[in-house]
Amino acid sequence: MKKLSEPDNSKASFLLTDIIKRKRNKDYAKRLTNYKNYIIKRYCIYEQKKHKLENIGASKIMDEEDKDAINSSFNKSFKEKMKTNELKKVYQECEGVCPYCGNEKIEEIDHYIPEKDYPEFILYPNNLIPSCNKCNKKKSNTFIDSKHERQFINFYYDNIDNIGFLSVKIDFDPADIKKTTKVTYITDYSKIPDRYLRQIVEKHFIHLNLIHRYEDAASNEISELFEMLQNQDNKNADHIKIIGDGVIRGHKNTRLKKMGQDDWKYLLYEELIKIGYIDELIKYVCNQESAKMVT
Repeated sequence: MKKLSEPDNSKASFLLTDIIKRKRNKDYAKRLTNYKNYIIKRYCIYEQKKHKLENIGASKIMDEEDKDAINSSFNKSFKEKMKTNELKKVYQECEGVCPYCGNEKIEEIDHYIPEKDYPEFILYPNNLIPSCNKCNKKKSNTFIDSKHERQFINFYYDNIDNIGFLSVKIDFDPADIKKTTKVTYITDYSKIPDRYLRQIVEKHFIHLNLIHRYEDAASNEISELFEMLQNQDNKNADHIKIIGDGVIRGHKNTRLKKMGQDDWKYLLYEELIKIGYIDELIKYVCNQESAKMVT
């Protein structure tokens, strides 16, 4: 997990004005015009409260038709504009991977503060975070809990870089490494110095079911590694080791740079190297090949 650059929100008010001018539905245009000054004022409040967004205050936009008028502009054209302008750097940093989970591919744009209860932020760049479909659905319209506390990491404002609260354990029986390998991810939230951030990160992991998702993804990753080594034309152990080491170290270094220390895939490959897993996997692959030749 890694903090992202803030979007460019310098033209947010001009963007809203332009949207109103281009709005073909006259009723929607009128409704947006009526709320224009209020929305821009709320943008300023968002900027002031960005590190404590749970204190943003309730929205005054309650009428469903007013909400529809704003939401109508959050269309395909608007999203494409965000990707190539205001959120361009964010998308570059994500490199196609959802920041919420660090696993699935980006498919949507999430409203960090939900559009259902805060329609004034539907078009505000700093409220838009690229996400995968799974995280977007799990997050849904949730923002704060009954205690008025945030439940998800904000990747623009929460400093979550390289804390070291996530670790992984890999157990296996060398005699049947393919069937017995078990990956377990462990969280130690006490390593997060800031109590406020600690609570948010813990809730984020629980609500998005990240530990279970990481363990499933890690198992798939190891299965793919096994198949890749098994399908090598040259079954020489030294050759396979060179290939395997290259893949593991490449993934490890890439993910550390891209996602930071608390990334499930970086931790997985670091542990595979540490415990000598690749050597045992190579022995298993070579033994299987020898058994085939004898047969």
